[in-house]
Amino acid sequence: MKSLLLIIIFCYSLLSVDLKAEEKNASNQWSGLAPEVQAVLMPFESRWDGLSVDKKDKLVRGATRWASMSPKQRKTASGRFKQWNKLPKEKRKELRSRFQQFKQLSPDKQQQLRKTFSQFKNLSPAQRKKMRARFKNMSPEKRRQLLKRLQRKRALKKTR
Repeated sequence: MKSLLLIIIFCYSLLSVDLKAEEKNASNQWSGLAPEVQAVLMPFESRWDGLSVDKKDKLVRGATRWASMSPKQRKTASGRFKQWNKLPKEKRKELRSRFQQFKQLSPDKQQQLRKTFSQFKNLSPAQRKKMRARFKNMSPEKRRQLLKRLQRKRALKKTR
């Protein structure tokens, strides 16, 4: 009796996995896409069936996000995408790596970096240029000392 129950449970689990895979494949069929998503992905229609499931998923997520954006957000995103495509492959690889490092930080550290970057962006172009030059001309040891000092300063602010 127990073995029959185990066989039924096993078959049911296989069936449910199979049904989920079929659902995912159906949602990735061109005809199953929402009209606004199809409109964004129109350049891919003729080769849609030849794309991998992962590629289709990424495209659908991106198209769904694009379809939900305001015209202003689309204009900004389009400009950023053009800038990204102009970058050399090595630079894009480096930036992807940095982004992954950022995502692995704790939410507090991420917030701290966002705040620091915002403060830096609020400086005048001349101030930013001066700051970059100063940092670039420091020895590695001086850079480490500066970063430690800044970290201590931030820690003090948090305790107040």
